[in-house]
Amino acid sequence: MLKSEICKLISSSKSIAIVTHKNADPDAFFSAYAILKLVEKLCGAKADLYFPESISAATKRVVEYFSMKVDYLSKGIKDKEYDLVFIVDTGSPEQLGEYVELISKNNIKIVLIDHHFTHDFFLKKAILYVDSNAKSTAELVYQLYKECGVHISKDVAQYLLVAILYDTRQFSIARPLTFKVAGELLEIVGEYRSLAGIIKAPMDVSEKIARLKASRRMDLYKAGDYLIAVTNVGAYEASAARAILDLGADMAFVISENDTVRISARAKQNIIKRLGIHLGRDVMVKLGELMGGTGGGHDAAAGAEM
Repeated sequence: MLKSEICKLISSSKSIAIVTHKNADPDAFFSAYAILKLVEKLCGAKADLYFPESISAATKRVVEYFSMKVDYLSKGIKDKEYDLVFIVDTGSPEQLGEYVELISKNNIKIVLIDHHFTHDFFLKKAILYVDSNAKSTAELVYQLYKECGVHISKDVAQYLLVAILYDTRQFSIARPLTFKVAGELLEIVGEYRSLAGIIKAPMDVSEKIARLKASRRMDLYKAGDYLIAVTNVGAYEASAARAILDLGADMAFVISENDTVRISARAKQNIIKRLGIHLGRDVMVKLGELMGGTGGGHDAAAGAEM
């Protein structure tokens, strides 16, 4: 019922904006782009894309690979009135940056499509198409296409498949439905190897250095049978956290302090299941609020910023 309501909303809207979290990763970017194409099919309108503070290096690499020409704004807002705004792959309003202004008006309709733990702000203001068990937002966008009865082109199919590959780390984090969606997309695309290769970028020297510095600065704590690591780096905190898990920690918290303070948290899936906790909901949301910022994320991968 919810997905069909969203399809009707699109069809009846005249002016639509689509906005993602800051520094949009491939899942956010390509999910938003797929929604743009869905809007064009359903109502013939051209939606406006907003990517706060531009797009990530990984996204730029994939966009260049596909030779895509995409019009979007990363600063400033077009002088127009929207009657529908899609918020894509975004766990909290702070992640929208200046584009939180897009949803500040009381009469505007808002649809959140996401797979993170949902912030209270969105619970009050938005129509929620959220599945925290999904491993990518692209999975949800694909299902929306099916509900709306819109044919998925080969281009859109490969973009959604790349988004899934990126967010699941090539299916290392997946659920049965993830494989089902990916399989159906692959039937449209017809080729997998080159797409898998796109997201396998060689690690640059600065990222390697950040990982090594994080391990050198690490403080290790033992809580029962679990090892919890805390460290700090100047950048690449998520990559450093993953590296520390590979070294043997059960949970890692990596702090980066520049203009803002960012904390990236990672945990092993078996530990999360055994303890019955959700890093985004139970830890980082509360930590963000405690420090006057915001936090959120997934069960085993989350972050906070203040």
